Amino acid sequence: MGNSQTASASKAEKVKGNHLTVTDSRTGKSYEIPITHNAVSAVHFQQINAPEDEEHAADQTHKGLRLFDPGFQNTAVSESAVTYVDGDKGKIQYRGYPIEDLIGKVQFVDTSFLLIWGHLPSSDERSKLRNDLSSVPLPHQSVFDVIRSFPHDAPPLTMITAGLAALQASQKEYIPAHVGKNLYLKNMTLVDEQIVKTMSNLVTISAIAYCHNNSREFTPPDPSLSYIENMLHMMGRVEPSTGKPNPHHVSCLERLWCLVADHEMTCSTAAFLQTASALPDPISCLLSAISACYGILHGGAIEVAYKNIAEVGGVENAQAKIDSVKAGKERLFGYGHRIYRVTDPRSVFIREVLAELGEEAKNNPLLKVAFEIDRIASEDEYFISRKLNPNADLFASFAYSAMGFPAEFILPLSLISRTQGFMAHWREAMSGTARIWRPQQLYTGDLNLKLED
Repeated sequence: MGNSQTASASKAEKVKGNHLTVTDSRTGKSYEIPITHNAVSAVHFQQINAPEDEEHAADQTHKGLRLFDPGFQNTAVSESAVTYVDGDKGKIQYRGYPIEDLIGKVQFVDTSFLLIWGHLPSSDERSKLRNDLSSVPLPHQSVFDVIRSFPHDAPPLTMITAGLAALQASQKEYIPAHVGKNLYLKNMTLVDEQIVKTMSNLVTISAIAYCHNNSREFTPPDPSLSYIENMLHMMGRVEPSTGKPNPHHVSCLERLWCLVADHEMTCSTAAFLQTASALPDPISCLLSAISACYGILHGGAIEVAYKNIAEVGGVENAQAKIDSVKAGKERLFGYGHRIYRVTDPRSVFIREVLAELGEEAKNNPLLKVAFEIDRIASEDEYFISRKLNPNADLFASFAYSAMGFPAEFILPLSLISRTQGFMAHWREAMSGTARIWRPQQLYTGDLNLKLED
C-alpha cells in the first residue's frame, strides 16, 4: 500500500475524497479504491489483476484480486438501517433509538413495528398490528398432525421446523417457484402481509409443539390478547385463579423480547438473508435461520450450557468446573462474545428482570449453580483478562427458566423473540434490488489429474 503520491496506473480510477491507494508488487501498478462508511467495495479489487499463472491456475490471477475472509471476520455483506451495534462501547440502537431508552417504555408490538417499518407506531398503528397478529387463522390441520406425529420427548425445535414445512406445503400459492414468478421483491403489500402471518404462525406452531412436548391440550388463540399473552394462553400457561397468563411473566417477556429483538448480522440472520437473496418465500428463509440457530456455536450454545450446568450437580462443584475450563479441558458455553469487548449492554436489564423474578429464580436448583459459576467467573482474572462475560442470551435463558419453561424450550423462545428482527431484515432486502449471495472460494486441491490405464 502506498500514499497519495504513488503513481497510478492509467486504468486506475481517480477518486475524490477518502480512498485507499494500493500498489501491486506483482505488476508495479497502483490503484485508488474509494472508502465509503469506512469500508471498501470488494468489487473494486477485481481491477487488480496480474498475468495468468499457469503453474497456479486455480489462483486465477488474471481475473482480479479476491478477498479471503473465512468466517466473515471483517466483511460487511449488506447495508442496513435496522440495528446498530458497537461492541467496543457496549451500545445497541434500534433504528437510531438506544435500547436503554426503549426498555420498559415500549411493548413487543412497538419494538416489532419500529424494527420492521422503521418508526415507532402511532396509537392506531399499534392497535392494528396487535389485532392483525391475533387474527391470523389457525394453521391447516396437517400442521397439527405433523407435529403430533413426533415422539413427545423429541426436541421441540425439530417439531417446529416440521410444522413450518407443513404450513408452507399448505400455502403453496405463496411459494414463488411453485407459482412460477417473483412474488415478494418490490411487492411490499404482500411482504407486509406475510410478515404478520409468519410471526403469528410461528408462535402458534411453537405453542402446538410445546403442548405436544408436555402432553397437554393446545388452547386456541384469543383475539383479545396480545402476542405474548396469546403465546402463554395457547401453551396453557395461565393462572388457575384467573384463567389468564401471569401478568408479571408477560411484563418480563415484553422487556426480554425488546432486548433480544435483533442483533444485526448474526449467524442466523445471515443465513436468513443468504436464503432470501434467492427470492423464496419467508418460511424458507426462516427455516434456514432456525437451522443456523440450532448450532452449538450459535443459539444451540445455550442448550449446551444448560446441560453442562446440570452436569455440575451442586454449587459446591462450581469451582471445579471453572478450574477445568481454565485448564483447557472443556469450554464454558454461554460465555464470551465475538462482538463485545465490554459487558453486553443487554445483560444489565436482563439481570434486573431476574432480580424481579426473585424467589422463582432463587428456588431453581439449576440457576443456583449457574449463578455460582457466574460469581466465580466474574471475580477470576482468567475470565476478566480475556473479557469473557456471560452472553446476554444465556442470562435471558435463566429468566425463562425462572418462569418455569423447560430447558429444551428456551431456544424456541429465543427464536420467536428474534423473528421480529428477521422480518425487519427481510423487508429491507425485499425493498432493494435482486442480488443473489454467491461467495467465492479459494481452490487448494489438485488439478488436471489423469486416470491410470
